[in-house]
Amino acid sequence: MQVLAQTQQWITLLVPAQLASGEEALQALISSAVLRGIEVEQTLRDNFVSAVREVLWNAIEHGGKLDASKLIRIDLLHSNRALSCFVKDPGAGFHLSDLRHSAINNPDEDAVKHAMIREEQGMRPGGYGILLATNFVDELIYNEHGNEVLLVKYIK
Repeated sequence: MQVLAQTQQWITLLVPAQLASGEEALQALISSAVLRGIEVEQTLRDNFVSAVREVLWNAIEHGGKLDASKLIRIDLLHSNRALSCFVKDPGAGFHLSDLRHSAINNPDEDAVKHAMIREEQGMRPGGYGILLATNFVDELIYNEHGNEVLLVKYIK
């Protein structure tokens, strides 16, 4: 992991696309002045970090293909009104509507449809990450390719 920039309000990391490196990056973000220096309730902070973890794991697994030679960029910042995190991976990206194996696309009448699709495709159980992240932040915005995402949590 490489720290590209670090101030009281902003930290930028480059992280190899490996789960252990992702966990190291999360610990660096949690202990950074960016999160330590902002006064918000612990639940808000924990939920925001959980959302970051979910999109980071997706970036590492799907965008970086668990290849240590590929790098994920993470920018974490806070302003007077928001916590924000930008994650960029080296992958080709995706479109949310194409993720039939993700809970984010389950129809209202079938909350576990994606689980059946994952099983049919021989995928491991899961598929809740984007849905979880969406519920923990106020805005989750992907770029047109799906390989960059911005998470925003407004604070008082």
